[in-house]
Amino acid sequence: MMGIVQIVGCGPGGAAWVLPRAREVVAGCDVVFGASDLQALFPEHRAARMDLPSRPESAAPLVEAAAGKGLDCAVLVRGDCGVRSLARGIERLLPAGICRRVPGLSSVQVACAAFGIDWDQAKIVSAHGRDPGEPDRATLDAPVVVLLGGGPGSGRVVRRVAAAFGPCTIKIASDLTLPAERLSEFAAGELVPADLPSRTIAIFRKESP
Repeated sequence: MMGIVQIVGCGPGGAAWVLPRAREVVAGCDVVFGASDLQALFPEHRAARMDLPSRPESAAPLVEAAAGKGLDCAVLVRGDCGVRSLARGIERLLPAGICRRVPGLSSVQVACAAFGIDWDQAKIVSAHGRDPGEPDRATLDAPVVVLLGGGPGSGRVVRRVAAAFGPCTIKIASDLTLPAERLSEFAAGELVPADLPSRTIAIFRKESP
């Protein structure tokens, strides 16, 4: 009998932002898969722990092997499992019906709350480990655009999106909920630094006419 795979959203990074339901689910699992910093959010868990590759094609076989032994597994993902996470890729590669999702707080949600921005109409664009290219029409027409991703050269992507988006304010949240958290705002035309911390979210909001 196959074990159940619980894909658990771990929130934006800080331990205080992990939801109680996530802790309950992880406590009931036999094996916990995830990056070391995510596993550190659950110090109370004493069962087996395994690092998880970032690519679904590499991660799914490890999870399936454990579930195939009848072990219930927790797969830890950043933020919420429904927003640009590993969940979709892993579910696609695992046997049908064995996955469950446990939602967490999205870093998008936390960043928008920090700046007092509604995000119900936001267009979310991922630049994690890749160049998102030129913004499409749906992105340019959105009132708010949220760009996920940071690291060396990421500020140049922010500048390019801002230039295409038109007159806007740019709000940047880095290392949300962590000790190094930093919130910054740039007016239209201000130069965003070329390099940003790896955990960065940039929010573009069109200026009112």
